[in-house]
This record gives sequence, C-alpha cells and structure tokens, in this order.
Amino acid sequence: MNQELGIIRTILMKSYDGLPYHLKSCFLYLSIFPEDYSISPRRLVHRWNAEGYSSEVRSKSMGEVVDSYFMELIDRSMILPVKEPRGSRKGISSCKLNDLMREISISKAMEENLCFRMEERCSLNNQGAVRHLAVSSNWAGDQSEFESMVDLSRVRSLTVFGKWKAFYISDKMMLLRVLDLESTSGLVDHHLEKIGKLLHLRYLSLRGCEGIFHLPDSLGNLKQLQTLDITRTRIIKLPQAIIKLSKLQHVRAGGPYHILSSSGGSYDEILLKLSDSNKLSMWMWTATLMDFCFSICGRKFLEEIRG
Repeated sequence: MNQELGIIRTILMKSYDGLPYHLKSCFLYLSIFPEDYSISPRRLVHRWNAEGYSSEVRSKSMGEVVDSYFMELIDRSMILPVKEPRGSRKGISSCKLNDLMREISISKAMEENLCFRMEERCSLNNQGAVRHLAVSSNWAGDQSEFESMVDLSRVRSLTVFGKWKAFYISDKMMLLRVLDLESTSGLVDHHLEKIGKLLHLRYLSLRGCEGIFHLPDSLGNLKQLQTLDITRTRIIKLPQAIIKLSKLQHVRAGGPYHILSSSGGSYDEILLKLSDSNKLSMWMWTATLMDFCFSICGRKFLEEIRG
C-alpha cells in the first residue's frame, strides 16, 4: 500500500511541477487552511487578488483573472470542487484538497518559505521570513512564543482558526495585506483598535465573528482596502470613515443582524460617495437588506448584487 501511495504521490508531484508559476503560487496558498477544511471560492479569489496574484490582462479585470486561476486548478484536478446547482460561484459552493495534495502543498510551501502554521507541538520557525501566517485552533502558545516564532514584520497574511488572542494583531505587521478572522471565537470590538495601523491591508474578513458590534473609525486609514466581509457579525452601522476607502470593491454583509444605517449618514449617501471612485460589489442576504438594495439598484454605484 505504501508503495502504491508513493507512486500516486510521484504522479501528483509531476502535476504540480507542470503548473505555470502563477498557478503554483495559488496552489501553495491553500496550505494555509486546515485538513478537510471547506474553502469558499469567493474567499479564496478575493484573497489572491489582495495578495497581488493577478494583474489586468487585456479586457479582463484582476478579479476575472483570479477567477480563471481558480477554475484552471479545478480543471487540472489540483483542488476538489464541492458542487451545488444554485446559489454558489459557478455552481461550486466550496473546494478542498485531498490528503496527498495537501501534503504536497504544505511541504512545498515550507520549502519556499511561504507559509508557517502555528499549531500544537510546532517548533521555532527556522525558515526565515515567511509571507503567510496561519494560527491553528489547537495552538496554545503565548505572546512571547508568537512573536519569536516568525518575523512578523515580513508577514503578508494572517489567518486565525479557533480562539482569538489579543496579541495576534501586532504593530510589527506593517506589510500585512490580508487579515482573515472568519469564525474566530472570542473576538470583540476593542481587539480591532490597532487595525487602523495596518496601512497595506487589502482584505479584511470578520465573517461569523458575533462578538463584533462596531467597526472602529480608524478603518478609514485603510486606503488600500479592497474587500470587507462583515457577514454574520452584529454590526448594524458603518462608520462614516468608510467613505475614505476609495479602493473598496467588495462589501459582504448580512445574516441574522440587519445592517440598517450608517452612523455618519444614510447608506444611500455613503455608498454614493464611494461610487465616485469605485466599482462597488455588494452582497447582502437578509430580506430587509435586499429590499434596500433593490430600491436603489438603479443608482450607478450599485453595479452588481450577488447572492
């Protein structure tokens, strides 16, 4: 059996070696996620875009380019799609890596100093500078361990799985582009106070963080922010500072708690201001919000509503 697995692994390695450079980067990025983790395609491609894995090609936008990368990895059987007939991206609701592919992704990502995964019994990182830091749900270290294991000043993405610790956002993370806290437990408003210092941040996900009621005014400092996901949080108001985010392209909101207004003005006013420089994509799925969206969908700033 081990010999058979060895043969299969050799074949899969050849598949990896045959990937063009841009697809290798996208594939190795999947080493961030835990075993058997269902990855949302939209989450993945927005993160790739924030990382700079794409550029505009002829008539295609950067978003369309990373979409094509995702589909090409599917077509090459490097990642496994979970398909649903409706309500998902191109009929694909999520994707996964099989065990051998994940093993290859992790080993190659470590070889290239791309990703360090803090998890139970992990040792001090000797890889040098790493771009992507993932904190597993079973990691129980303290602040001194966290700051000594990797050079935080070089980290481009931070993904937290499981329970939040206040020291995860560090002043040293000056190059951070992606902060993905989806479904992180224990995260509350005051933990976001330092977020305005992450001046290169392009992707912020607080999805499923039900301890979050407000976004800080310092959000307005994030001039590079492209994607904001506050789905299934308790946020009911957006700060007025959001109108400063001229590069914001994707806002995802909804869930059991309705977004009703902005503390600095009506949604109509604030999103119209955003529209002056943005192509804004909005995704909202509560009935109240959908009524709101349809009532203003003729406005030029609401160019697409996806659900």
